[in-house]
Amino acid sequence: TGMSITVGYHRLFAHRTFKANPLVDFLVLFFGAAAFEQSALKWASQLRDHHRFVDTERDPYSIKKGFFYAHIGWLMFWSHPIRYENARDLQQNRMLMHQHRQYHLWALGAGIFLPALIGALTGHLLGALILTVCLRLTVVYHSTFCINSVCHMFGKATYDIHSTAKDHWFVALLTFGEGYHNFHHHFPGDYRNAVRWYQWDPSKWAIFSLKCFGLAHDLKRVSEFRILEAKLAAQNQRARDWIDIKARGFHGADIRQKLEIGYKEIRRKLIQWEIATKNYQAVISERIHSSQSDMRTGAQEQLQIARKHFEAARRQWESFQLRQFGLAF
Repeated sequence: TGMSITVGYHRLFAHRTFKANPLVDFLVLFFGAAAFEQSALKWASQLRDHHRFVDTERDPYSIKKGFFYAHIGWLMFWSHPIRYENARDLQQNRMLMHQHRQYHLWALGAGIFLPALIGALTGHLLGALILTVCLRLTVVYHSTFCINSVCHMFGKATYDIHSTAKDHWFVALLTFGEGYHNFHHHFPGDYRNAVRWYQWDPSKWAIFSLKCFGLAHDLKRVSEFRILEAKLAAQNQRARDWIDIKARGFHGADIRQKLEIGYKEIRRKLIQWEIATKNYQAVISERIHSSQSDMRTGAQEQLQIARKHFEAARRQWESFQLRQFGLAF
């Protein structure tokens, strides 16, 4: 049920980061209803308001109103009307609308009657009610709520340092990858929340697996260059903020000037690397005859040179920051 929230409610319906087979639609709607987190339409509408109006009065679960409010208080003390105008695309999905209109039947059937039936057939009705209904709902609820509370108060701002959304690895463990929230708020259209190989995001692996089996397509992902560009921008802004606080006056102005020169140079090298990558991809996408193999070799060499120049500029820029600020980003 937790995966149906992350893969289905969140990444499939709320953000439309991929398209799925109707069978997948049904499964995530069925087991998503079992999580008792409202219908997919209502859930997605609230989530879209959260992203659009984050930390304002129109944010349904704004962290500005406190940790408890963002975690569960917004459900207990309801004050935000639901505006379905932001989810008109979802209203074209007949199955999703049936789940919305008959939500209680879907939720009771998937979330209570099905586990109770399985428990009764195996001779463990009470155990099924305690574990697969009560305990499951409690764990899934509070794991989901941690994204609104913990991930907006604790963690690391990797891509947007002034955003309340943070990357929190432990919450990612609880929520099948949703804990990398700073990345998600900066790139909400990406079907991934984690982009490093060592980061826990089974939801993206599930989506990719669905694609491999022909059950999902049109997976949207942000360019690695845009991700790196955002990370460098955040790194530069963090250094600028440090200068404003710790190194004012002429000395601070001199450091800032050198910082900006290095940042412009590293961005220029990043653009050159991206262009070289596109040129290489364009070459290898065409049928190259043996007499034209030197085109591929040349494009590959240019790509390697551009990447080395970028990495050298980055090392130099980060070394300067480490010497000046004692900061290792």
